[in-house]
Amino acid sequence: MAGKLDEKDFAIIDELKKDSKLSEQKIAKRTGIPMTTVHNRIVNLRKEGVIEGFTIRLNYAKIGKPITAFALLKATNQADQKKLLEQISKIPDVYEAAMVTGEFDIIFKARAGSMDELKNIIVGNLRKQKNVGETETMVCYELVEKP
Repeated sequence: MAGKLDEKDFAIIDELKKDSKLSEQKIAKRTGIPMTTVHNRIVNLRKEGVIEGFTIRLNYAKIGKPITAFALLKATNQADQKKLLEQISKIPDVYEAAMVTGEFDIIFKARAGSMDELKNIIVGNLRKQKNVGETETMVCYELVEKP
């Protein structure tokens, strides 16, 4: 495979992104690709590290985390940004964190059950991190996530 994915690989990946619990038989039926080919492609995609694992998609409101927010932060001048990124990614209820270009250094997504919980993530955890300078938080009104 070595980095050369074709239409069949992408068709299989698209079906798995929609529902990673699909059987190989259902993927074959939906894509029109023979089941043996689907099986072999999935094995190869996993072996090559294209598919790193299978997961679930949650309804966060139903598990008590209806608030989603994105926070931007500037690191202080002496900060090790990679280390700071790793520290932030370990904060409970931080779901994604990335080092970015532009005015801010890091952006992350957090989920909370209430504004008080969100305040605790930002004020109680984030701002207590060494080397965190300015922050800006944006609460989502609505969020559309792709599978």
